[in-house]
Amino acid sequence: MLYCTYDEYQAAGGTVPEAAFGVLCSRASRLIDSATFGRAEAHAAGCEDCRQMLADACAQIVDLFAAQAAVGAVPGAASVSNDGWSVSFSANSSLSAAVRTEAWHVLETALGADPHGLLYRGCF
Repeated sequence: MLYCTYDEYQAAGGTVPEAAFGVLCSRASRLIDSATFGRAEAHAAGCEDCRQMLADACAQIVDLFAAQAAVGAVPGAASVSNDGWSVSFSANSSLSAAVRTEAWHVLETALGADPHGLLYRGCF
């Protein structure tokens, strides 16, 4: 399920072209499904408030993915010289991991108190 339409994305101030939006929205929606263990899709079908919150989160995550793609960085690279030969890597500096962590925080913020337990992980 795609949690955000292109019209909703544009209304939220999104600037990604429609052709790229489909791919990025699909990735963002899969990330939301993963973070909620698949609970979000069924719940959003019956709860308009949560659907709106998930659409907001999806739009923000699309922008995160677009920014990641625009950087064009080498995953895990700490620095890259302009001669094209020298690349330094640092442990735990994966751009993808950083984007996934930021996306989780966006989803967490969008859902607020999460009254329906979509982000529940099974521990207290």
